[in-house]
Amino acid sequence: RASLIAKAKARSGVQGWPGSIVVVEGPQEEGEEALGVLIDGQHRLGAASFLDSKGKLTPELESVLVEVYPAMEDKAVKELFTEINKVEPVKWIDLPDGGASADENAVLTAAAETMRSRYPDMFKPSQQCRAPHVNVDVLRDEMHKAKVLERHGIQSADELITWLDARNAASGALSDAEIAGSGVAKSSGAREKALLKARANSFYLGLSWDWLRL
Repeated sequence: RASLIAKAKARSGVQGWPGSIVVVEGPQEEGEEALGVLIDGQHRLGAASFLDSKGKLTPELESVLVEVYPAMEDKAVKELFTEINKVEPVKWIDLPDGGASADENAVLTAAAETMRSRYPDMFKPSQQCRAPHVNVDVLRDEMHKAKVLERHGIQSADELITWLDARNAASGALSDAEIAGSGVAKSSGAREKALLKARANSFYLGLSWDWLRL
């Protein structure tokens, strides 16, 4: 992965390395230099090393911002690592270039938030949530990538909500076997649990994204 980042960075017009690498200081013996443990940013550091080995490390890329934490117990180091990796990436819909227009974003957001208020037990804060659950930002992003508004001539949040209701009802009308065939989950146990919860809450949009391509 570091080599891929390095090659992309070599072609990038952005100078420097966005973000920082995170280091936790290790125990220091008297008279010896303290060692650090790299917690986050190893791929950026590896990419810089790769570029250096190829003689392509420009002056702008020679410096990397380093965030240093004092020495801590192993448990605290694990908690820091977990906290860093819980940060959710920006979705495509919200990017300044290539993302949704302000009008499209407003429609998708209003509709997604309405669905979340209707089915609170089926929405999760994590973008990595499992079927049949949905994350509101992932739902917005998937609708944007599928060009739902453009393909179906939808111009308002109310129209989109009506369309989502219809897709949800159509998915609910399928048999368990038909739903399972759409790749809802890999294992039979996971499929059964996902289907049971979807049926119990009358919410099927999180079982797969097949309905977006109808």
